[in-house]
Amino acid sequence: MARKEQAEEPKGANPKLVIASIVGIVVIIAVVALFLTLPPGTDPNSNGQDFPPVEPGEITTFIDSGEDIELIDGKPVIRLFSTTWCPHCKWIKPTYDRVAKEYVDAGKIVAYHWEVDTADDTLTLFPEGGVPATETSVFRKFNPGGSIPTFVFGGKYYRVGNGHERQDDLVAEEAEFRGVIEALILEASG
Repeated sequence: MARKEQAEEPKGANPKLVIASIVGIVVIIAVVALFLTLPPGTDPNSNGQDFPPVEPGEITTFIDSGEDIELIDGKPVIRLFSTTWCPHCKWIKPTYDRVAKEYVDAGKIVAYHWEVDTADDTLTLFPEGGVPATETSVFRKFNPGGSIPTFVFGGKYYRVGNGHERQDDLVAEEAEFRGVIEALILEASG
């Protein structure tokens, strides 16, 4: 009976594994080099567009409606209209809710966050079960197309969509929210 000889595996590293490792190392070096060569303040997520950082108190993405500030009990009213299924709404929700609650808890503003698909104000403990007609009319006034998210701050400033999501910059979003709120508080007290 003839015995078949089996080919022996070469001793040493698997060539595919070596190539994959080298490619991985090259990619890591390229990414590190990119971050080390970016000028300070450049956002690597901005697709080649440089946006200056938002300074506290600066309003860059909200539109001034020219309307008087809407007040309840002498406090500016801010609103976010969103849905539970919208990825843009999900992106901004924690930041908006946190900032709004901070100012509400300090007694400086009145705030709502209406999730229109569930008819709930996320800033309250219990579900409302319906968006009041007065709130729906605010939404339609500032956004007749019905897009979300829609922000209406004091009835004076509004914005449809997130201002800094393209750069994935929640810090800039928060700074602008605070800037608009502070401007409303200052104007309402003056």
